Amino acid sequence: MNIDDISRSAIPIEFHRNRTLDDFKKFVTEYRNWIFSYSGKIGGLPSNHYITSGVTDAFNQTYALYNKIGIFDGEYGYHKIVLDQRVTHNLEESDVIIISHPFSADGNCSHEKIKEADQLGIPILIDCAYLGICNPNISFDFSEYKNIKSVAFSLSKTFGTGLYRVGLLFTHDKYPCTIYRDWNYDLIASAEAHYGLLSNVSPNHMYEKYRMKQEEICKHLNLTPSDTVIFGVDYTEKYTKYKRGKVNRVCISNLIRDKI
Repeated sequence: MNIDDISRSAIPIEFHRNRTLDDFKKFVTEYRNWIFSYSGKIGGLPSNHYITSGVTDAFNQTYALYNKIGIFDGEYGYHKIVLDQRVTHNLEESDVIIISHPFSADGNCSHEKIKEADQLGIPILIDCAYLGICNPNISFDFSEYKNIKSVAFSLSKTFGTGLYRVGLLFTHDKYPCTIYRDWNYDLIASAEAHYGLLSNVSPNHMYEKYRMKQEEICKHLNLTPSDTVIFGVDYTEKYTKYKRGKVNRVCISNLIRDKI
């Protein structure tokens, strides 16, 4: 019996489906490189990055760090559903501002919104869940902004892996995920579902592959093609069932799939 084998941590006796970290660490590097292989502009991200369970996990951890969450009208509905009164459209009273880029309501560029928010001197989290299905002309260069503390990415929309969600969070803040490695909490199972995918599909692939089909469908439905390839946008009153803020956002993924 070796006294050196005792531990302060609660360690299991038996290990089932155990994995080494070699492939996981390789994936983290590949994921970061995949993001930076985007053919549009990309920069100004915090240097430290951590695997999360998708962008949603980054949101949940943000809710724990900050009390009042500021969002623009038409932003991703999850925030309001989860937090209710802790969400505000009055950005000046918020503790952190979350902005989707491209924007959740229409799938188009959010830089004007980011500029407006940045002037308030309040920490900002950028939600980049649509990188991988958006127009490569959209810039993800955030170098000009002073108050972006975190930028979150996800692979769910690109690869349809929402049931195995994995994301990468670039952050200056002390998020819980920043200590996952020290506590052996690495999200290996989520990462494993994506091993081998990143080398086959670039961040530009989905937009370039399906843009023409998007345009055909939008023309047929009298929609304006969004810069995010799964959406068509209605600026009239025709599709009010799909209202997001000041516009009506229609997801046409099923129709695109029918044309494949």
